[in-house]
Amino acid sequence: MGSSIVVGLVSTAIVLALAWKEVNDTFDDTLEEGARLVLTLGEGTPSHALTARDRKDDGKPALRLDYQIVSPDGVVISRGDDAPKRPFVDPGRRDDRFYDVWVSKKRWRVYVRQHSSRDFTVQIGQEWEDRTDLIADMLESLAWPLVALWVLLGLVNWWLIRRLTAPLDQLARGIEAKSPSDLSAIEYQGRAREIRTVVTALNRMLSRLEHALESERRFTSDAAHELRTPLAALASRIQVMQRRLAKEGPEAAAADLQRLRDDVARGTALVENLLQLARLDPESAETLVSEPVQAHALIDEAVRLCAAEAQARCVTIDVNCQVDTLCGHYDSLCTALRNLLHNAIRYGQEGGRVEISFTRQRHVQTLSVRDDGPGVAPADMARLTERFFRVLGTGVQGSGLGLSIVARVAHWHHATLRFGPGLDGCGLGVMIDFPLESDNGSRRSDSLNIHGL
Repeated sequence: MGSSIVVGLVSTAIVLALAWKEVNDTFDDTLEEGARLVLTLGEGTPSHALTARDRKDDGKPALRLDYQIVSPDGVVISRGDDAPKRPFVDPGRRDDRFYDVWVSKKRWRVYVRQHSSRDFTVQIGQEWEDRTDLIADMLESLAWPLVALWVLLGLVNWWLIRRLTAPLDQLARGIEAKSPSDLSAIEYQGRAREIRTVVTALNRMLSRLEHALESERRFTSDAAHELRTPLAALASRIQVMQRRLAKEGPEAAAADLQRLRDDVARGTALVENLLQLARLDPESAETLVSEPVQAHALIDEAVRLCAAEAQARCVTIDVNCQVDTLCGHYDSLCTALRNLLHNAIRYGQEGGRVEISFTRQRHVQTLSVRDDGPGVAPADMARLTERFFRVLGTGVQGSGLGLSIVARVAHWHHATLRFGPGLDGCGLGVMIDFPLESDNGSRRSDSLNIHGL
């Protein structure tokens, strides 16, 4: 409404300016014609009194022109009824035919014309007030229609805005009705494309939020279930130790203490994996800070962290690194590689071999960890990245979270996680294909691609 009023006022000012120019031009032409008429009449009757008047029905003059016939020495020979007694303009002035002068505290517009053969001058004057009154009348005539149009425009705008923003009110009520237990899609029946775009984006966000909350609830439930078992085992082991200490003395507690330490170590490893997965879950690739990572340093760090475990099982670790740098997040990549190496050492053969290779092909850089253990059945490969999933019959205690962490890190880096055979056709091989930097933007995916080979 404010902009409409401003535009209306500017338009009115332009109209009045154009009207003022046209009115002045018309009145000036009238003054010139009046001067010619007075010259014609003055040739025969120089003392004739003339006032040019067009009268309305009420007797008030609509156009009033006052003339003077002035001798060369500045004496007014003849004049109109309302014309002043002294000349409008000094007869000696020859600079222009139109003059704006002040006479008797009134401003006049005067046209001066000299007779070509007889020695007198005709001066036709009009008060500026007559012209401004015409513009004022015009402005008064325009004012009320403009006010009426602005009021009508305001009502129409109010009605249209209320009607067009009704879907926003509906959307606001739908959003206000949502709760953590109800994150279903918001229904929108309107046809406004802009609102539908917002609703679509909002429904996608609600879907992601619902999925995140569901994952959180499932994770909490699974974590509580998995922690219950080692805690119960610890409690049972402590009770057994108490009975044996009471019956057999401190000498019989050495083996039980070792088993208790093993149970505590398994519980500690489970908690660490749970904490790692909890830190990874809320993150996303958009918040990941990527930087060049030295591949050799990354592999050396992972080997160092797993060296004690490899030495305990007499496992040989071979490294084949053909890549210098990798664009990614160092800490998360180190965590993923350490988990892969840890699984290969634990589930491979005792006294066996583990190979870490990092190679580059045309469009990808492939990081792989292979072992020569018993391997995994093809039916179980598709479930290896599920949380808390463990392959039965391995005889090795674990949390079932290591490959879930690897899968999350691969998803962060827009990489593809694959499973295949290990060394010499035995064991398990885990490959992560990282797209090159030039392909990183075009190879983003919303879900992790897992292929069993």
